[in-house]
Amino acid sequence: MDVKAIAEQVMAAVGEAPEKAQEFIADPKGAIEQLTGHALDEGQIAEVVEHVKSMIAEGGAGLEGLDLGAIGEKLGGLVGEGSPLGGLLGGIFGKKE
Repeated sequence: MDVKAIAEQVMAAVGEAPEKAQEFIADPKGAIEQLTGHALDEGQIAEVVEHVKSMIAEGGAGLEGLDLGAIGEKLGGLVGEGSPLGGLLGGIFGKKE
């Protein structure tokens, strides 16, 4: 499964319907599945989110000012405390310890 291609699908959908960005923030896993039709595991979801964050930071879909910090909290429930991805996600989303 090409994570970058899935991230591009998400960005295209958000570009066409900006309200989808809030759905992505509220429920990244559900939004990815709804927008792309792909059911991903936690690691793949984290990768898609990282790609989407990068695209937004680079000016994709005109969403540069969007606060994506809440995605980290939502994904935290998916990967669980103490998961190998926990520290990675904290770093991605700026979690301070």
